[in-house]
Amino acid sequence: MLTRYLLSLLCLVFLSQGCKQQNTDDVVFDTSFASARLADIEKTANNKFKANVLPESEPINPSPWYAFAVQAEDSKTVQLTLDYGEYQHRYVPKVSWDQLHWTSLDTAQFVLDTLNHTATLFLEVSSRKLYVAAQEIETSADTYAWMEKIVGEHPEIEQLVAGKTVLDKDNLALVHELTDVEDCIVLVARQHPPEIPGGTIGFKSFYETLFSNTEIAKAFRENFNIYTFPLLNPDGADMGNWRHNANGVDLNRDWIDFSQPETQMVKDFVEGKVKQGKKIRFALDFHTSHSGPYILVLDSINELKTAAIIPDWIKKIDSSFSAKVEVRRRSQELPYCYNYFFNVFGAESVTYEDGDETNRDTIRKRGQVYAEKLMQTLMTKQKNGAFSN
Repeated sequence: MLTRYLLSLLCLVFLSQGCKQQNTDDVVFDTSFASARLADIEKTANNKFKANVLPESEPINPSPWYAFAVQAEDSKTVQLTLDYGEYQHRYVPKVSWDQLHWTSLDTAQFVLDTLNHTATLFLEVSSRKLYVAAQEIETSADTYAWMEKIVGEHPEIEQLVAGKTVLDKDNLALVHELTDVEDCIVLVARQHPPEIPGGTIGFKSFYETLFSNTEIAKAFRENFNIYTFPLLNPDGADMGNWRHNANGVDLNRDWIDFSQPETQMVKDFVEGKVKQGKKIRFALDFHTSHSGPYILVLDSINELKTAAIIPDWIKKIDSSFSAKVEVRRRSQELPYCYNYFFNVFGAESVTYEDGDETNRDTIRKRGQVYAEKLMQTLMTKQKNGAFSN
């Protein structure tokens, strides 16, 4: 009874976020934790509920994020209908008992109604709290814990506060830098909060491969500096946002105006390094798409002006990985992160997109292979004098 009493108080505190105790059925929905989002929970019948999945602001790219926990005094099946309003359901629900180990909800346990823009979930609940989310939950605390682990394993990496977020939180970067090394790469991840597959899982695999003990990785770190922003939008991630930062701005549309502290932070940091004599040779921005995996690359005209890192990298990947690289070209006039690095520094750059529901082991393997082949490509280009300026 004490547990239920404490949960009741918790829900009352976070009622404005959509958390409500359902006393009749002894069901408790909890949205008090970081990254949670669910609104207007309402009982419609015995063990049946509905709730709204609402964006943080509009207009917005339709990436309807939801995350909540649910439990009941007795084991039962709870039916929850998610109402997306004018949007459509996108993500297969993921469930976890501990926020560490996640599985996709069986397709027999949810029903989509594309006409009415709803998804109905059938959840097996008990006194043990069950977490349900659009993707695996990765809060800023989770990412920062991973960063601490990386720094502990690699003391040559410096973790530093590169700037502040809209909500005045520290925005952290990882820096691997040798004083006498000029050539650099830049990694940016998780501008968009729900994009866990590519923005967190794929990114981490890629980064960890750069710092592995393979001969190519060790040689690469001796010849290239690595500047990394593992979670550019920590406010949005912890708020459970669909897309935006705390100001309601899509950060990946802010790489011309730099109106937000998060993008301005990267600009100041990178341009500061360039003023010190460092040379940006390549940049990657990690994302996730419903139609991924693919990479966004330079348009064909601009590609002719480069050292051909991207096409050579893709050839290496295609020769060693079962899944061929899908390439999509975009205009360099668009205000995307990867365009900033090309337009300002002449650095080849890509947007690295994984798929919403791509197998997670495949995502990790892809990150590993892409990192290995990029290191090989960049080392060859450097050795052959492609970076003369």
